[in-house]
Amino acid sequence: MSTGNPPWYEVDENGEIMILEVPARLKSHPEIIRRGFEPLIPIKIGVVYVTLASKGPEYFIKILDTDTEEATIFQQLSRLVDPRNPTIPGELTSPEVGHPLLITPGMASLTAIISLKKTLPRTLSIFLQLMEGIEFMHSLRIAHMDICPGNLVASVVHMSQLDDPNVEPDKVYFIDFGSSLQLPLGPGSQHAITLPPSQFGLAYDITRFDPYSWDVYCAALTMEKALEVRPFEYRCVYSQLLVMSRKTCYGNDSPLIARLYAGWVKGKERGCSTVCRCRPTARRARQLLTGILWGVRVWERFKNALCSLKELLLPPVS
Repeated sequence: MSTGNPPWYEVDENGEIMILEVPARLKSHPEIIRRGFEPLIPIKIGVVYVTLASKGPEYFIKILDTDTEEATIFQQLSRLVDPRNPTIPGELTSPEVGHPLLITPGMASLTAIISLKKTLPRTLSIFLQLMEGIEFMHSLRIAHMDICPGNLVASVVHMSQLDDPNVEPDKVYFIDFGSSLQLPLGPGSQHAITLPPSQFGLAYDITRFDPYSWDVYCAALTMEKALEVRPFEYRCVYSQLLVMSRKTCYGNDSPLIARLYAGWVKGKERGCSTVCRCRPTARRARQLLTGILWGVRVWERFKNALCSLKELLLPPVS
């Protein structure tokens, strides 16, 4: 059995870390050799690597930290068959044949998926999947603790990963359960805890939070980030590195309904030390968004019907 948690690095003759080099320890891992994988570049230096896409479907290989609950939580969630389950399909390698790895199909980032076709119904549908996934995890007393754009992925129709029967097109999947926690109490009962490392926690210098409210808060920040990205002409996805035919730009031209909803979910933080009441629970946020999306879809159908009627009644312009 292998020991030693990530990050794994290669160093040069001067002792400097070679950040883009795949560690020899990963290349020689028995499972990597058995599967014929060729790890190419790091997605998260020393921890997550992507395989060479020209040699078959693209996969992410994560070197697990055995001091976290990631393996246990991933196994628990993976066993559950439920359309709300947001856990990315994947396989944990046995610790009997080397340090445990988590191997998952490579997919596009959430912001890339939204940018492909940024319509209000599509955007709200993706946000609904996000809130359904959080609600599902919270019902099991599991908090992800690191919801952010980089930890949400989805597959698109032409990606090779759709050959995997477990991958659904346009479904939002959660990745990176390295900070996730199995909690003793459920939403509405769990008090604030010291936060494990997370991307938004580091960015906003936040150290204590109700863990369930933290997931919802980070979901709101994620939605706001996603709404900032304007549509771009999509060419291909290489892991989470996007090749774009023109530069991605940002702005505040997103639909007002989506921005208002994200702001409502975000709430007004008051630094609660017990159960947080600053924002809705994942369940309440999901319930409201379900109603909003229904109304938006009805309105879209009504508009389309009016346009069709107009074309029938009005003579063509010569």
